[in-house]
Amino acid sequence: MQHTGPDKISPAMRRLVRPAAWKIALLAGFVTQLLLLIFVTAIGLQQLEVATDKLNQVVDIHMRKQILTTTMVVNARERIIVILTLPKISDPVERDNLLNQFSDNGSAFATARQALLKMPLSTREQGLLTRQGQLTGIAQPIQLQVIDLISADFTAAAEELILTKAIPMQNEVVSALSQLDAEAQKVAREASGKAREDHLRARQWMFLLSGTALFIGFFVAVFVFLYASRVDRERERLSTEDPLTGLPNRMLFMDRLEQSLMRAERHQTLVGVMFIDLDRFKRVNDTLGHASGDKLICEVAKRLRATIRAEDIVARLGGDEFVVVVGDVTAIKHILQVVEKMLAAVEAPYQIAGRELFSSCSIGISVFPHDGDDSGDLLKHADTAMYHAKSSGRNRFQLYDPAMNAMAEERLQLETDLHYALERNELFLHYQPQVNLNTGRLHAVEALVRWSHPQKGLLSPAVFLEMLEETGQIVSVGRKLLETACHQTAGWHAAGYTHLEIAVNVSSKEFWHEGLIPGVQNALAQSGLPPHALQLELTEGIFMENMDAAVKRVHELKALGISVSVDDFGTGFSSLAHLKRFPIDVLKIDRYFVKDVQHDPVNVALIRSILSLSQDLKLENVAEGIETQEQLACLHKLGCKIVQGYFISRPVPAEQLTTLLDHDWLPAFSPAQHAHPKLTVI
Repeated sequence: MQHTGPDKISPAMRRLVRPAAWKIALLAGFVTQLLLLIFVTAIGLQQLEVATDKLNQVVDIHMRKQILTTTMVVNARERIIVILTLPKISDPVERDNLLNQFSDNGSAFATARQALLKMPLSTREQGLLTRQGQLTGIAQPIQLQVIDLISADFTAAAEELILTKAIPMQNEVVSALSQLDAEAQKVAREASGKAREDHLRARQWMFLLSGTALFIGFFVAVFVFLYASRVDRERERLSTEDPLTGLPNRMLFMDRLEQSLMRAERHQTLVGVMFIDLDRFKRVNDTLGHASGDKLICEVAKRLRATIRAEDIVARLGGDEFVVVVGDVTAIKHILQVVEKMLAAVEAPYQIAGRELFSSCSIGISVFPHDGDDSGDLLKHADTAMYHAKSSGRNRFQLYDPAMNAMAEERLQLETDLHYALERNELFLHYQPQVNLNTGRLHAVEALVRWSHPQKGLLSPAVFLEMLEETGQIVSVGRKLLETACHQTAGWHAAGYTHLEIAVNVSSKEFWHEGLIPGVQNALAQSGLPPHALQLELTEGIFMENMDAAVKRVHELKALGISVSVDDFGTGFSSLAHLKRFPIDVLKIDRYFVKDVQHDPVNVALIRSILSLSQDLKLENVAEGIETQEQLACLHKLGCKIVQGYFISRPVPAEQLTTLLDHDWLPAFSPAQHAHPKLTVI
């Protein structure tokens, strides 16, 4: 089975794997939120620090000012009380105590005033404190005069001075201090109010920025939630849907197939499982590119969907493989009707990349409950039947038969044996002669691979060559066989047969492999075979895969000095118009034209045209598949110079070919020998 390259990413998947816009938006949201939180914290700390400073100012300054002012007021009032009490005290000791208290009050008053002067004062406070100082300066001499009168026992005069001057003046001092105290309280209240305003403003900023951060955080959270939900939905869809065609994938298909089987079991109906594989899809990919291959896959998906009922299932398993389930049918003929519709739908021409394409498919069918009651078995049996349809000629369908399992197991065992055959060197070459009809001598030999199977004996390439192609082992096997063929031919040259050429088949995988040119160079260098003695045989299909690249590769091969031939010419897709572009040396006429050449005038005309064209293009010819004397005679008459086939010799081991190198075939080609039905030497 052939598969497309990696499926192209759907637009939905492309959005999932395109990180720039969504990831940048998410990152920007989180960074913005983080910066806002940092900013809010910084602003809050700054504002709290300012508010704290203001409060400290209120507590440390304004409260101290109030305390100092109160201290001055208290000491001023106590001095008044002392002055009023002194005239009434006759005891000298008690009078001395009062005088000491008066002095202490004055010292405390002066100390408090000096401390207050050192503190920051408003203009009003400064003015009131200056006024108090002036009044104290007037009141203090009067108070000293009162004390002197009392000390001289002029009590009456002292009392009169107290009442008329000392008390009024001291009251003015106290009044000024009271105003200073009131002013200090006022300033403290204003400072406290300012601190509260600053604190309130800081809180407002914090609330505003915190709210903004929370809003952005909420927006980011909602955004992440919605995006994550969308991603989950998209992943869920992609986990059950083929991203290229939108059809169910294998997982969803198996689930729906199980449901169809349960319904069929309840209703006693049939379920048809059809495994579909496009024929030669690889050629579209290799020739037109994977983009065109994907468009073809999508178009096939639409057509398959259009051929079935709404309740039936079409799924893509991958590559160019599809599977269709038709349920709730009562007869197999209804399933086959759907299959015929699908074959016709897929076979209709396509318009892709500005050109018309044709495709076909091979379909394998298994039916529930006849071919299994398990979804896995039904799918496996349909796949097995599809493989047989493809092996039988493609563009057809095949119902499953239990015998196919044995054939599939045999093929699997053969693939395993082939793997070990490479390790055990069970692959080797046989050589089939190409005889020149003019000289009767061997012109060249074609190297053909054989497999000596331990149990099955000698196997031809038809049994295992396709397996080598599918596994990719054809490249390493082909390189090894090329080296063997060159060494063997170099040995024949050393024995004196220097005219002998060796023709080696090259598959498509070998031709396009980057190791082809180095491999040919290495085989020639190690064997010592002259390059002109090596001929590589290519099929027309190789040129049609990518004509420009193929022509370039052939030029590179011919630059090594070897020759190139086109095998089975006339059965492929090339036209005579393309032939002039191919830098080849030999055309091999396919056995299809040789088979009935003695009876079919059309084949005669075709071969004559190929020979004439070859002569004009200066190309050699080799007719293959010669099996009778009549075919040989007809080709000789038409002018074909070199032939090969079972009539001449079957492919033989190298040691048996040695006996043919000196053989003269001319007697066998004479008309007198025409009556002999078989004149092969070996």
